[in-house]
Amino acid sequence: MCDLYLVDDDQDVLDSLSWMLEALGHSTECYISADRFLASVDLSQPAIAILDIQMPGTDGIELLTKIKSANSPISVIMLTGHGTISMAVQAIQKGAIDFLEKPVDGDKLHHLLAKALEQTNNAFTEHNLQASIVERINTLTPRELQVMHKVLQGKLNKVIASELNIAQRTIELHRQKVMQKMQVSNIAELAYLMANSKV
Repeated sequence: MCDLYLVDDDQDVLDSLSWMLEALGHSTECYISADRFLASVDLSQPAIAILDIQMPGTDGIELLTKIKSANSPISVIMLTGHGTISMAVQAIQKGAIDFLEKPVDGDKLHHLLAKALEQTNNAFTEHNLQASIVERINTLTPRELQVMHKVLQGKLNKVIASELNIAQRTIELHRQKVMQKMQVSNIAELAYLMANSKV
């Protein structure tokens, strides 16, 4: 289980929700404000955050926006009181998984946590893959990058050599370097990697 954060300005809500979650087998970290949460939590790590929508200062929707704009893998569930359902729907449009109405239904919470865990793990894996691809691309020289793009266009070595006005043997060496640095064994793997990248 990844980290589970509760953010609510009502200490009673934090206590009861924390108790409920512990009964479901989850340990929690509680924050009385969005600012305390932001000052303490590493947004780059997978986690689940349950945020109260209405809080003084930075409210739940503002905090959700900050989490999402940081490209964080943290999955967010909103906590809403009576009369803030429209705000909860707005939060879903901004990237929250769902919302829980107070008092919280344990069964719904349990179901949402499973969904949130899957989402945060997938987001973290995807983020790491993208970071890894960027890292590999950054090891390529400008000429290797040029050759890679032409290879991905399906061009033969002799055509690339002619277009770049360099020897075919040099193109072959660049291709080998590209494969090595991109950590792939053939063009199909390279094409798949680049097709799934956001670079």
